Amino acid sequence: MKTPICTFDAKTGILCAKCETKLRLGHLTHADIEGAMKITKIAEHNQDVNKFTMISAAKVDDDFILILRGSDIIVLRTNTSLSKKFEDEFQSKVWFVEAEATDRMFIENLFFPAKVLTVNLIWLPDGNKLTKAIVTDGNHSELESNVEKIKKIAKEIRNIELLVELQQK
Repeated sequence: MKTPICTFDAKTGILCAKCETKLRLGHLTHADIEGAMKITKIAEHNQDVNKFTMISAAKVDDDFILILRGSDIIVLRTNTSLSKKFEDEFQSKVWFVEAEATDRMFIENLFFPAKVLTVNLIWLPDGNKLTKAIVTDGNHSELESNVEKIKKIAKEIRNIELLVELQQK
């Protein structure tokens, strides 16, 4: 298990001088520390999670965003009970995003399990840009309720101004 803080710190909940300095200098956030401690707790009881590499974490409102390796995301996508354990431990909605993801892959991670049909950049006359995503999913009402959260997460994590168009299957 690799996290942004020392394994010992993640298990004990007390930061060593090195990790404390990283936090003070802004190399770590409080979300990184909280995420590392909680994912380490899950890893104690789960071999799959024990192999994960957590790059960083962020908190947007009450939701937690965990930035992991791509192979870790695949494990989580194929094991829904494991995803549920994360939400139980974090006591909030947990979004899983690949660290190496392009903007399109980042958006696809946020909309999972819905299918992102297309992602286009729209340049506005004032020089700003919007990213338009066309998304389709059978469970339209659940997706609609998450669109505003996804827009906010995209803006705060990657500074992507997202415009979402939902299509019925």
